Amino acid sequence: MISAAIFDLDGTLTTTPNPWRHIHESLGVWDTACGHFDEWLNGKIDYDEFCRKDTSLWVGSHLDAIHTFLNQIEVNRHVPAVIQGLVQRGIPSIIISSGFHHVARRIQAAHQWEPLYVYANELIDGPGVRIQVSADLSSPISKRVLGAAALQRIGVHPSDTLVVSDAVRDLEALSDCGFHLHVQQEDDLARTLQYLD
Repeated sequence: MISAAIFDLDGTLTTTPNPWRHIHESLGVWDTACGHFDEWLNGKIDYDEFCRKDTSLWVGSHLDAIHTFLNQIEVNRHVPAVIQGLVQRGIPSIIISSGFHHVARRIQAAHQWEPLYVYANELIDGPGVRIQVSADLSSPISKRVLGAAALQRIGVHPSDTLVVSDAVRDLEALSDCGFHLHVQQEDDLARTLQYLD
């Protein structure tokens, strides 16, 4: 049995792989925002600049409206069973996401998910984003660095940890962990339960 689990959020615990794009599309600004994404992918701008450019497109919107868009994101149908299995066994869980803390909090509250540690970006008035998790692999707040710090905090060795993500990039970043589950289809998340017995 595993001693801890690290989850990606978007496209793993939810059915929406990119909540930033979801907000852009809801506001009707995706055509502009997709150019920022390409700039970041091509190394023309760093992650912080990418985020600043993206959130500049939200100026004039209310934070409550952004939260409403995020509340529309559907949760993977296997989330209740997976959380129940983890909670019943007292297995500490960690969410590390370059998405939004708001979505993780909503899932946690709906399913009384404890113990759960969340590392995700915070929406702030403006609206804007306080970056807590960077998608840049070399960042001091990358998933690799945050994952190692979280496991140290809870006293679990990486070899006893399961990583669950829809992104190969995440699985590679957390390659020190002993178990890896690639979520390619919604039903793949249910396979988390196989690591709990």
